[in-house]
Amino acid sequence: MKFYVLLFILSAIDSLSYATGHGIFTPSPTDSMARSLILENGLFQADPTIFYDNGYYYLYGTNGDGDKQLGFKVYRSEDLKQWEGPIGAKAGFALVKEDVFGTKGFWAPQVWSEQGKFYMAYTADEQIAIAISDSPIGPFKQDIARTLIDDGKQIDPYVFKDSDGKKYLFHVRLVEGNRIFVAELKDDYSGIKKETLKECLHAEQAWENTAGSTWSVSEGPTVVKQGSHYYMFYSANDFRNKDYAVGVAVADNVYGPWEKIETNPLLSQHTSGFAGTGHGDLFQKGQQWYYICHTHYSDTQVAPRRTAIVPVDLASARQSGIAIPKFDGSKFRLLELVNKPDEPIDVAFGDPFILYDQVTDLYYLYGTGGTENGFIAYSSKDLRHWKKAGQVYDGKQVKGWGIKDFWAPEVYAINNKYYMYYSAHWKENPGNKLENYRIGVAVADNPLGPFIDLTGKPLFDPGYPIIDANVFRDVDNRNYLFYSRCCYEHPVASEIADWAKSKWGYNAIEESWVYGIELDSSMQHVIGQPVLLIRPPARMSDAQSEWESRSVSSGEINRRWTEGSFLLHAKGQYYMMYSANYFAGANYAVGYATAKSPLGSYEKSQTNPIIEKNTDRGGIVSGTGHNSIFRDREGKLRCVYHGRTTKTGDKRMVFIRDIDFSQNNQLRVLTD
Repeated sequence: MKFYVLLFILSAIDSLSYATGHGIFTPSPTDSMARSLILENGLFQADPTIFYDNGYYYLYGTNGDGDKQLGFKVYRSEDLKQWEGPIGAKAGFALVKEDVFGTKGFWAPQVWSEQGKFYMAYTADEQIAIAISDSPIGPFKQDIARTLIDDGKQIDPYVFKDSDGKKYLFHVRLVEGNRIFVAELKDDYSGIKKETLKECLHAEQAWENTAGSTWSVSEGPTVVKQGSHYYMFYSANDFRNKDYAVGVAVADNVYGPWEKIETNPLLSQHTSGFAGTGHGDLFQKGQQWYYICHTHYSDTQVAPRRTAIVPVDLASARQSGIAIPKFDGSKFRLLELVNKPDEPIDVAFGDPFILYDQVTDLYYLYGTGGTENGFIAYSSKDLRHWKKAGQVYDGKQVKGWGIKDFWAPEVYAINNKYYMYYSAHWKENPGNKLENYRIGVAVADNPLGPFIDLTGKPLFDPGYPIIDANVFRDVDNRNYLFYSRCCYEHPVASEIADWAKSKWGYNAIEESWVYGIELDSSMQHVIGQPVLLIRPPARMSDAQSEWESRSVSSGEINRRWTEGSFLLHAKGQYYMMYSANYFAGANYAVGYATAKSPLGSYEKSQTNPIIEKNTDRGGIVSGTGHNSIFRDREGKLRCVYHGRTTKTGDKRMVFIRDIDFSQNNQLRVLTD
């Protein structure tokens, strides 16, 4: 939370090291050659701030790329070392200008939470505004686009909540220089109490204006409280000046007077080894405090500004009890991303499925592709580096019933055995059907097989081709199989079909539907009859019809898919994820529906699709779909799916992303 009340003196200093694509990188502050190694994956957010929530550190800032006029991106990390993103709800952005006040100059955000909501104070058009979201990844919005203050120009907001519950806005006013002011906020954040407005400090010391400018600069305030003392961390000099640096002022009252520490600046190019170090935010990890800030790109170039972090010690050094903050410049580090935006792992699979095996403490990845008559697998210790393990199932075996098109394997650990459910083309085909797919089950003693078919025939025969098995064991230990009835020879009449036939001249529109059926305790035999759970919308007025009909409405093909289902039980309900549109096209996408029981009835989410192409928003990924969910070593839910990128062409590549739930239990996949 960004409202800080310091309750004790801190002295421990935690060492950070940062992994790069070139190994562990721990450069000296002046090693310019080593610095160049991190340019490829560097994090370029100026005026950065960090907000902690539910196991993650979220980083926001002023964008350092061509998107700097669009809003604010957000990145995240579990350990402050490995950062991923951008992960914002809108193509990486937590806030976009269409949702809030502002047209340009989106600078210096700050995020905090209060009563289940997330707030962002920010600058745009040299004015301050506050937006609200249900999630730290956004989207942050305003019901009415408006500013917080209706007079003058202001930048660099910092909201501080005192120990008595009163809220204050520290900010910079552009009045005869950049000067830091404070005012009490109204409880509902609708504005400031103007009668409380007071100047805190401005640049007047030599270190604060090394260029001798007539427009002096003090900005980027962050305020914390320890005991009865208030500490303001601020930056001075023009941000383009190499001497941009950080100082601290102390007061006994939120309104001051503020006394600048005699040893300022406490963080500068001389202590960090990087030009233009400043404008940051103080935050805590455990008992260690850190300052997140930016630096110049290089000694000769200001932008794009890089994001950096440094430990801070707040040990008391005066009999008065006033702490003298100490920045440990020897541990000053630039931040970097562990993944580039839109980047998959280096495995070319369709229909991926991941099993974490507690026995071997490894992850196993299965999918479609890599061999002609069966399945191969990969193993990994960390979900990033994968080792090919070879073929784990061979269709050419004594009890093999499939002859081609081995698709979508899923593997489950049950009673010290490993069961693989998969789709294939059934060799018993008296009608000579072009699509004669069924689902089978094979068993092995370990995750890498060999998996051996149990019966020499499919699990069951519903009388039509089926694919994409998903097996689910409920909390009452009842078992279920979910699958997709193929589009093949399954024409369906609907308002959308009539429109498509008229528009494109199709004779019929075929559809695939998702069904569920119960399995017995052996998980090898079905019980009862299949139940229809999800199908494409029939009417054009249906809210789901646009995204689920893109392949048909674009004239790409005369089929509408509902396939690749996966069931998850969470938040007291059942989430059925599924894929729609042509599996080989750019519009393949993922949605979900919820129900109170495994066999329905299911209601589709209004947030669909939750995974889709981003090429129409400047990204490189398309054809995203056929996902599954797994729990990692720490029990965290993650989503794995396939997609295509402009770099990898038609190959289906594997993506692994985290998932979470909004305050109203909407399922979200944190795609780039």
